[in-house]
Parts: sequence; structure tokens; C-alpha cells
Amino acid sequence: MIKLSGLRLGYDTGFRLEVDSFEICGGEVLAVIGPNGAGKTTLLNALALLNPPSSGSLELLGRDALAPENKMFLRREMSVVFSRPYLTNDTVEKNVALPLALRGRGDAAAVDEALELFKIRHLKSRSAKTLSQGEAHRAALARAFVTKPKLLLLDEPFASLDARVKDAICRDLRKVVKASNAAVFFVTQDQGDALTLCDTLAVLVNGRILQRGEPQELFARPACAEVADFVGVDTILPGKVASKEDNLCRVETGCCALEVVSACEPGDSVFVCVRPENVSVSIGAEENSMRNRFKGRVLSIEPRGLEYRLVLDCGFGLTAAVTKQSVEKLRLEPGRELYASFKATAAHLIKRML
Repeated sequence: MIKLSGLRLGYDTGFRLEVDSFEICGGEVLAVIGPNGAGKTTLLNALALLNPPSSGSLELLGRDALAPENKMFLRREMSVVFSRPYLTNDTVEKNVALPLALRGRGDAAAVDEALELFKIRHLKSRSAKTLSQGEAHRAALARAFVTKPKLLLLDEPFASLDARVKDAICRDLRKVVKASNAAVFFVTQDQGDALTLCDTLAVLVNGRILQRGEPQELFARPACAEVADFVGVDTILPGKVASKEDNLCRVETGCCALEVVSACEPGDSVFVCVRPENVSVSIGAEENSMRNRFKGRVLSIEPRGLEYRLVLDCGFGLTAAVTKQSVEKLRLEPGRELYASFKATAAHLIKRML
């Protein structure tokens, strides 16, 4: 459905988008995550034919998207949903029917089907101006799907919604997408939104896609320190593989030695990445089966969603995620001494290019 190669797009500000290649198939949801200013919306606008690239090739639905004679056809085959719903001052029904009207079509059955898909049929006679944020976003999605697009582009469409409403809409949207076999390109800063919707995940930083793959692989095995930092790997330590036995590497970091299961070889310069949810804490000094175990003290503790994040001084900075029950049971507070542990399989090594 989407195939691009060597896409380049620059601005007078000095920002430059450079995407070497990627493809998206029908029925696939690709989510692109990245920090502010990474180029996510710039890439989406290029795919939406709103901002043509300065060089490279772009195929949409098997056609050359940069050829002027194909532009109108391709725009009719796609829908774009922005972070704001941008509904007109009319009824929900007429808002959903608007893409059909612009194409000179009237199809009440298609409008009713789109309203039903996003569970807002009961709102069809309501003024769009009276809708809640969640209802307005559902109306925008119904409007996007009323033409049965083959390509759907989503630009942070849930950024203003609270978590409960967002989760419900994401679940419904995924069902609709899978049933329609549309290709979906979705950009967001919210990793939760991306994971709820996507089949494939890509990280875009400074105009370049640094890694693409299955979400579980990308979060567990980031390809570089920039990806690791963005996907929530709070502990990233530079080190060097000192020795290896079978697939167990001993990594010297300057402040400690760590054991990590990896394909790296002795002599490799690496980053050791440890996700906070893979770190266990305890007060007693009793032994456990984890190969990496350090005495430390709590530097800070703060709530993060349903968990608490502990920043620990173990001779190096280490972050752990713990439950409220653990905080209370272990009486965790700044200055509290404890033991932190993680498995050799829970850490990940990234080769450093020096």
C-alpha cells in the first residue's frame, strides 16, 4: 500500500527528513513514535501528498504518488485524521457524510454504517458543537472511514483525550481497521497509543528512522541508545565486554561488572540497557538466582501511573519500577538502603561505534 525509497525533505530552518525506505501492507498498522520535532508530522504530510519531498520515490496503492496525474485519485483513496477533530457546525450525520458529498455522492447506508462502526449512531442528529471530546473524535473517525479508504493516516488523533476514553476508542479503531484491510500510518508521542493500535513500530529521531520492528522486540532490544532512551530504558550504562562464556558476557562499566546474555563479543564497546520493570528490590541480603545484585540506597521515589519509580545509587544510577504495596511493605523512602537485582537475560547490550 505504501512504498518509499530515499525520501528527502528539508526546511529553511535546517531540519531535514531522511527516510531511506519502508513499506506498509494492506491491513498493517505502522506506528511511528518519536520526540517533539523528530519529523513525524512532516513524514505524514509527505505521505498525505500535502508536502512533496525534494527527492526520492513514493508509491501509494501501486502508483507513483509524485506524478501529478495520480494525485487526485490517490487523495480520494485515503483519509487523514488530525489531532483535533475539525468538525463543521452541522449535525454529526452531515459531518460524517461530508467526504461523500465532496465526491458528489449520496450514500445514507454508508453513513449509517460508519456511525455504527464507531458507536455514535444515536448521535446522528446532534449538533457537532455539542459533542464531548471523545464523541467528537469518534465522529472524525467515522467521517474518515465513510469512504472506505485503502490508506488511513493518523496524526496524534487522541492527544487531547483522557486515558479511559482514549483506550475505548483505540480498541474500537483497531477492530475497524482489521476488518477493513486498510493500511494505517499512525504518528504519536504516546507509546501506549502506539502499542494499542500497531502491528509494527518505528522510532523516528532527528528526521531519521532509527529502528523498526515488532513492538516487543523494539522495547526489549533497542538498536541504539537514542531508541533505548525514548522507549523508557532509564538505565543506560557505557561499558566493555571483558569476557564471554557461551552466551554470557561479563561487562566492565568502570564502576561495576555486570553479566548479560548477548551475542556481543569480548572487546566490544557497549551500552548496557536495563528497563525499570526488570529490576527487583529487597531489604534483606539473602541470595537469589539473579546474576546482577547490588547494594544501594534510594535517591528518590515518585509515582508514575500505577507504579512508583525508584532512582537508586548502587555505585551507578539504576531505576526500578515497584508497586504501591512494595513501597509500603518495604518502607521505601529517600535514604533507605536496599538490594537491587536483575537477571542476565533482563539486560540488553547495544554495540557502541567509537
